[in-house]
Amino acid sequence: MHFVLMGPVPEAIDELADLGHTLTVLSTERNRTALAGRRHRIAHSGVVPSYDRPELAWSVIAHLGLEQKIDGVIAAHEMAVVGAAMLNQLLGLPQRTDPRTAMAGRDKAIQKSLWHRHGVPTSRFATFTDVPADAAEARDLLADLPAPYVVKPPAEGGTTSVFACADADEVFALVDGNPDLRHAVVEERQPGREWHFDGAIVDGTIEHLMVSRYLAPLIETKNGATLRSVAYPVHAHPALYAESLAFSQAAVDALGGRWGVFHLEVFGEPGGFVAGELAWRPAGVLAPLSAQHTIGLNLWAAHARLMAGEPLTPREPDRGAVFGFVCLPVKPGATNGVTRADLEALPGVRHVKMKVDPGKVMGSMTASTISVGMALIEAPTIERCEQLIDDAVERTRLLHEQKSRVATVAT
Repeated sequence: MHFVLMGPVPEAIDELADLGHTLTVLSTERNRTALAGRRHRIAHSGVVPSYDRPELAWSVIAHLGLEQKIDGVIAAHEMAVVGAAMLNQLLGLPQRTDPRTAMAGRDKAIQKSLWHRHGVPTSRFATFTDVPADAAEARDLLADLPAPYVVKPPAEGGTTSVFACADADEVFALVDGNPDLRHAVVEERQPGREWHFDGAIVDGTIEHLMVSRYLAPLIETKNGATLRSVAYPVHAHPALYAESLAFSQAAVDALGGRWGVFHLEVFGEPGGFVAGELAWRPAGVLAPLSAQHTIGLNLWAAHARLMAGEPLTPREPDRGAVFGFVCLPVKPGATNGVTRADLEALPGVRHVKMKVDPGKVMGSMTASTISVGMALIEAPTIERCEQLIDDAVERTRLLHEQKSRVATVAT
């Protein structure tokens, strides 16, 4: 069969190519380098300015003469979820995710409305479709919503343009001064720890699930914390998994999910989970690798299989270890001197993905995944995994300082 992948995810390309499928891959300029070394595995490629403009993806498909030759469009990027669903519908192709379900996994207000309707605990919220006339109007619009607040776009990714606000006046000042938040969702901020549940849905039923916990809520990346997560082994935490599975199934059912992989973020503790956000795609960073070791499924490979109508083929998880992942910090504005070998030498590191090559200037942490590199950490226990993750963050900060001093002396 011939599938169009909206996004050049290497694991998805390899999985579908290994199964004998023909592939056309659409990329943006920003991530087209992910095709390096895999062009021999695909039949066609195309560049689009962004994944959330389905008419331009349709244009590439038409220009390649593929409208009558493809069997499905698969979203391999969060921004492509709605566009892929629309193209499958418009081209008369099988729909694993219809446009309304896709939208429920993108728009944070729509999904919270559905969760409220179906009794899934989640934050109360309000929406602005334009900037309030003044602070007084903002206070009126938020009168029934207790502060503090989290303000975010309806459908972005990661923590892009997500901010914490203490009161309605602060919300007004934020949205009035930020064009990306003129249309915004304002929700009550949830206290406590943040978790993520990552699972595979087969014909409406969650058949595989990984339960992980962020070591700090994602919004804390705005304050200099790095994204850090540790996964709980299934065999060692049966009660946690039973509750998390029931909660995830209710959240997925409320949004109409039938096929594919989902990423659900929740707050609180067992016995009192509160749904935060859900996306119809695998979790980012190195969560797919963490899942490969924890539940025997690479999340991107599983997503590609399910959206292509292929059965899942899980392998035995690594029962003797705990896995987590971490975004290692940057030193904003400095030239990076940290190498892959430096990160691979950190205690507990099993795998490294570089994000900033040596010699490149490091940017600011405007999104949760900004990092010099990402590392998969292996440890014998959850507590030790957390320690090694925190240690990797501190050692990377020290490496930046050491490399900066060496560079200064050399000049």
